[in-house]
Amino acid sequence: MTRRESNSFTKPSPQEVLASRGDAVVVDSERRNRDANRPNSVFVELEAANRHRGQQPEMTQVLTLLLASSECSLRCTMCDLWRNTLNEPTPPGALPEQIRFGLRYWREQTGRESGGTIKLYNSGNFFDPRTTPSVDDDEILRLCEPFDRVVVENHPLIGTRRLFEFGKRLRGKLEIAVGLECIAPRMLDRLNKRLRPGQFFQFAKDLKEASIDLRVFLIHGLPWLAPAESYAWTIASARFAAAAGARHISLLPCRTGNGFMDRLAREGMFCPPTRKQMRVVMDALENDPRFDRGPVLTLDTWGLEPEPVELSESVAAEPKNDATHDV
Repeated sequence: MTRRESNSFTKPSPQEVLASRGDAVVVDSERRNRDANRPNSVFVELEAANRHRGQQPEMTQVLTLLLASSECSLRCTMCDLWRNTLNEPTPPGALPEQIRFGLRYWREQTGRESGGTIKLYNSGNFFDPRTTPSVDDDEILRLCEPFDRVVVENHPLIGTRRLFEFGKRLRGKLEIAVGLECIAPRMLDRLNKRLRPGQFFQFAKDLKEASIDLRVFLIHGLPWLAPAESYAWTIASARFAAAAGARHISLLPCRTGNGFMDRLAREGMFCPPTRKQMRVVMDALENDPRFDRGPVLTLDTWGLEPEPVELSESVAAEPKNDATHDV
């Protein structure tokens, strides 16, 4: 089936997406984290805090925790985050313990006791009680007190009452990360997001009124869209997110790895975007005057082919001895 013919592909059902998982190249079961008291990953990174075209952005240190928690119930078509989730509801007390683990790492790496940003990414919806037991809210709020900004993932239709209450009680600024992905009308059902642009826009308005910031994830290179269409809809989606008040827009490449996308790739209905294609889109966004004073724009390179390495003639002719290779 050609890419053009794939435009007539019907909406994938959650059952179909779920059934395709057996085909995914998943993490080795012996390496997968099954300990609810340990995060899947912890790292410290630098991130732009603002954007003013022609000026160097202010940078902030970020502690990112990829939390081990239960799987999201939505079964979105593009999602591969289920590969690193627990098989049962998150036990009470587990997430605070994971955050304490991350805070120890933060202090060891930075020597800081306060300031900066903490991201609590849990492969789903932070305010879903199956993912984050409500009995842990008090302790999580206490553990996040040292940070100026707390970023969590959450779908606009899940746990919003709890979300706004959490934001009121948080010392720092709460930021909600939402996977908008793409606003192309014929893509909405296929994404299985249960989210229409109007619902997203109203949610963004509600966040702004509550002094809560918004971060948006967009996906470029979706199946069922020709390259020129994909480019146009990514630009349009970014402009829509900015108009809704997004403080930060993160652009991700569409990738295989969740079973369903692997199946589409085998059937010739999907080819992941290249690094060059992603760069072209990012260049267009960064030079768009609509974004001169924000939002922050970042490109997530997870899933892209490695950057080509250009070797000089001298380096190519005289490779380093094995004993001196960089680690």
